[in-house]
Amino acid sequence: MALRRLVHIILNPAAGSRNKSLLQDVTARLERSGVSVKVEETTGPGDATRLAHRAALGGKADVIVAAGGDGTINEVARGLRGQSVPLGIIPLGTANVLAIELGLRPRGDEVANMLLAGPARLVGTGLVDGKVFLLMIGIGFDGAVIHDVNPALKRRFGKGAVIWSGLKVWWRGPGTAIHLVVDGREKQAQWVVVLNGRYFAGPYVLSRAGDLSMPGLTLFLFHKGSRFALVRYLIALGLGCVERLSDVEVLSARRVEVQGNGDVCVETDGDDSGRLPLLIEQGTQMLRLVVPQGWNP
Repeated sequence: MALRRLVHIILNPAAGSRNKSLLQDVTARLERSGVSVKVEETTGPGDATRLAHRAALGGKADVIVAAGGDGTINEVARGLRGQSVPLGIIPLGTANVLAIELGLRPRGDEVANMLLAGPARLVGTGLVDGKVFLLMIGIGFDGAVIHDVNPALKRRFGKGAVIWSGLKVWWRGPGTAIHLVVDGREKQAQWVVVLNGRYFAGPYVLSRAGDLSMPGLTLFLFHKGSRFALVRYLIALGLGCVERLSDVEVLSARRVEVQGNGDVCVETDGDDSGRLPLLIEQGTQMLRLVVPQGWNP
C-alpha cells in the first residue's frame, strides 16, 4: 500500500522532452499504486520556485517532486524553504548529480518506489546571496562553460553540448583571478568550487569526505589556470584524486565572500547564475528530501 497519496510534480518540459519515457513510466507506476498525480509545467526561469511554494502552501501534497535536472531541483528546493512538505526528484537532466548522491538510477521502478515509500531525510543546504543551493557553486571555468552552452544544442545533444562548450572555454585559456574572503581569511584562485556533498559534474567524486546529510561546505581553490593545469585538474577529477594535488587548496568554510567586477561567470547546481560578486554561506535550514530506502551517505 502506498504511503503517499498525492504527488505533485513540477516538470521542466525542456528536460522532460529528453527523458519523456522515464517521466511517463514513473507517473504510470504511481497511478497504478493508487496515487493521485498532479503535473505542472514550468514556463521559464524561476517558475519552479513559484509553483513549488504555491503547492506547499496548498497543504494537500504528500511530496512535491522536481522533474528535471539539478537546476530545476534547485528551484523547487527554494520554493520549499521553510515548509514541512518534502522534496522528491525525477532525474531528467543532463548530469543528475543529486540522483547520483542518492544512488538513484534513472529507472521507473526505482524512482516510483522511492516517491511512494522512501523516507524523508533532512539534508544540509547552502546559501548563495541568500538563496538556497543543494549541491555546488562553480566560479570561473565551469561557470563559463555553463554560461556559454547553447540552449538549443543542449536540448538536442545533452552532455555533448556541455563538452563542446568546455572545449571552447579551455581553448580560450586562463580567465581572471578570483579574490575571496573565506571566514575572514583572504584567498586567491583561478577556479573555485564550493561543494555541499561529494560529487561534481556528474559521477565524479570531488570531496571524499562530503556528506549531503550534514550541514557544511567544502571549498576547493584551484590555483593555476593554464590549459595544461585545467587538463590535470579534469583528469584528477575523473580519477577521484583532486584533493591530493599540491596546487589545489581544500578548506571547510562557513562564509565565503567572492569579490569581482562582473567579468567572472558563476554556475549554481548546474545552471548559469550570473557573475560576481556574491556571498556564499552554510545554510541555516535543513531540507526534507525523499531518498531511496536504505540510503546511507
